[in-house]
Amino acid sequence: MSKITSASGQQRLIKLARYHLGAPVVSKAAETSSDADPDISDNTPGSAKHQQLAARSGAPDPGGELSLGQRVNRRLQMQRERQQQNLEKIMALALEYCPERVSAQEVDPDWFSQYCELVLDISNNSMQQLWAKILAGEIATPGRFSLKTLQTLKQMSHKEAQSLQLAASLSCRSRQEQSGRIYFGYIRKPSLWQLLTGRSMALLNLSQFGLNYPQILNLVDIGILHNVEIESGELQPGQQFSWQFQSQTLECTALQRGVVLQYYKYTAVGTELLPLLNSPTHNGYLTALQQQLGSVLAFK
Repeated sequence: MSKITSASGQQRLIKLARYHLGAPVVSKAAETSSDADPDISDNTPGSAKHQQLAARSGAPDPGGELSLGQRVNRRLQMQRERQQQNLEKIMALALEYCPERVSAQEVDPDWFSQYCELVLDISNNSMQQLWAKILAGEIATPGRFSLKTLQTLKQMSHKEAQSLQLAASLSCRSRQEQSGRIYFGYIRKPSLWQLLTGRSMALLNLSQFGLNYPQILNLVDIGILHNVEIESGELQPGQQFSWQFQSQTLECTALQRGVVLQYYKYTAVGTELLPLLNSPTHNGYLTALQQQLGSVLAFK
């Protein structure tokens, strides 16, 4: 068991920032930045938006007198400033998520260095929140998040992150195995008199709860879900197990022999990210799942 120190998570983060970044962390309350460029809005004419984006890229204004080299330097300086703003914003957000009690083990400096490099270009607010939770979680329990998880998250688009949020609302864990799962049906293996008709099954259409098949394939492609549908072992009558959906626990008892449950299973990377999402369980899905499996499982 890890030794517990009296230093709070916030104190650990402030120490990290001062040692590795050379500057203190500004509290979230002092931050005023947002997702979008404050000068660019949906109501801004196209030509004006173009000029504003061009200015951010370092391109010259009509009639400007900056040389090509000066424009290069200006663009690089503006890029560095935006990256520094992103980094400091995420540090400030992480300060809000840091727990009071943390492990005495220090965060690996190589891990923290790579983390800082990966967040430099993260400007979307929801993605910044997710990265901040990762840093707070790593401070609390060093080694909790692998570099592979960081690399996967870095490559994830905002749309893919939204798909992951939807998947999280349909996900559960079990006491027997901590990897996340999305259950969607069952197969009943045939008895002797069913041999001519094959196996019976019941499947739940997850798209009616917001998660369509292309989104599932996308989560497979980026390494969040395994690329095959998983089948449980054959259940035995009276076999008991539990599913944890956020704060709600379902106690399950198998009613029949020969039933195999079907589900999508999270990879190690997906399992690390899942607890950070805090997506409320989709009540419609939970109700439909119990109805779908009601003939083969008893719930309480």
